[in-house]
Amino acid sequence: MKIIEENSFKINQIEQDEFNRTSAVLAIYKPKDWTSHDIVNQVRKKLRTRKVGHAGALDPFATGVLIVLVGNYTKSSDLFLNTGKEYRCKVLFGVSTNTQDPEGKILKVANKVTNVEIDKPMLEKVLQTFRKGYMQRVPVFSSVKVNGQKLRVIARQAESFEVEEHDNVKFMFKNGKERVIKLPRKKVEFTRLELVKLEKVEIKDLPESLMSAELIVGCSKGTYIRQLAEDIGAAFGLPAMLTELERTKVGEIGLDDCISIEELTQL
Repeated sequence: MKIIEENSFKINQIEQDEFNRTSAVLAIYKPKDWTSHDIVNQVRKKLRTRKVGHAGALDPFATGVLIVLVGNYTKSSDLFLNTGKEYRCKVLFGVSTNTQDPEGKILKVANKVTNVEIDKPMLEKVLQTFRKGYMQRVPVFSSVKVNGQKLRVIARQAESFEVEEHDNVKFMFKNGKERVIKLPRKKVEFTRLELVKLEKVEIKDLPESLMSAELIVGCSKGTYIRQLAEDIGAAFGLPAMLTELERTKVGEIGLDDCISIEELTQL
């Protein structure tokens, strides 16, 4: 059992006080196609308590370490939100979607003229420019609030949107109205940005094979891996998107520390 010594609590250990109230810090492995809220609901049912939350959501297509806080430990969310994260991901070059991942609608596909044959030395050179950190634009599909509204909520309400120059995004609505919002930027930093594998892959419904890169990314809090994928593609003049994302670490808590929802009842 892993112990976070400076905070004197154990991961995946159920505690109960004299009033039979349950508390815990759980490292749950989130499977694909589950929302983070699905995991929270399962924990509520299995531990029979409503006081449950997570410390950093994962998108439905993503997998990996999800920290779930129960009872008194729900007050400790900042400890996990503010720490660094590590991911294993796959970036597909030559195609993009409006959500920058497999859940969205295809926006652009590179053709024979615009497609670039990326090799390992080329990609390593581009990755080196990112390793020192950069000012990352917040994705349109994010929970960042602008004038009190979450960007992803506005994006879903809009019929379409287009990212223009100077980080402006123009939303078009069914009633013919338009709204322009400037996307904020923030400095992101990396402890790891490593190329694991670069290969050609065949994509269903696309006529040509495309290059896919598997990366390990260790990053500061608030880094959007979807945006990083798009930005790496932009360095080659190509559309790009995430096809896979697994969170492998939250601070010092890794995949080996995780349990499944099924294992939770055994605690």
